[in-house]
Amino acid sequence: MSTAINIESLFKTYPDGTQALKGVNLSVEKGGFFALLGPNGAGKSTLIKLVTTLYKKDEGHLMIDGSDPDIDFKRVQRAIGVASQDNELDPGETVMALLRFQGRLFGMSKTEANKRAEELIDLFDLQPVSDKRTADLSGGNKRRLHCALALVHKPSILFLDEPTVGMDPLARSLFWEVITRLNREEGVTVFLTTQYLEEADKHANDMALIVDGRIHYAGSIAGFKQRVHPKDDSSLEESYLTYIKNLNTVSER
Repeated sequence: MSTAINIESLFKTYPDGTQALKGVNLSVEKGGFFALLGPNGAGKSTLIKLVTTLYKKDEGHLMIDGSDPDIDFKRVQRAIGVASQDNELDPGETVMALLRFQGRLFGMSKTEANKRAEELIDLFDLQPVSDKRTADLSGGNKRRLHCALALVHKPSILFLDEPTVGMDPLARSLFWEVITRLNREEGVTVFLTTQYLEEADKHANDMALIVDGRIHYAGSIAGFKQRVHPKDDSSLEESYLTYIKNLNTVSER
């Protein structure tokens, strides 16, 4: 199977001297459902910002959908959709207006942009709030709108940065139904970041664990679960957190 994302020896150091990424190697198959796990401060956010072209790398090689962002930035931008927690929504605009505007930014005609906005409102069950200003939306509806905006131009790779934060259980379930369908039926590559192994296990097939700027595991989720499988009465999540703590302890030595 071809590769959607390929990362080789990626390094990133911030101006204050913090080394966020220390030689990251990672590969994500086209059409796959991939999860990046790691605690706060592990380098997860930095890696996401690099692969979504928000940051520039210091060293290493990066290919997104067959293109190098440093050489063909516009092609990479059209290939990816990003639903980031950092994205701000114009508080005075309505859901429908923002979706239409996003379509126009990607070169759609007015008719095409209107049609695509209506499709996404139906897809993410945003009809009841389509005419509401984003300032008046619930946290869950804002997260669904972020994802809808990321899909306006029909990208081949979708990045989801902890997408279900603020969603109630029903909204979360409906959200994952949509994302799973996009992945399985339309072949969209999904790259999910999460702090929770159980969430990754439920939706993704492959994963990587990043701690202290390094990848400590990359492969199937089933394989990782075997590695951290509880030997006592601990839950899978508790065993995972213990595993993380042990890695952090080793890194600090």
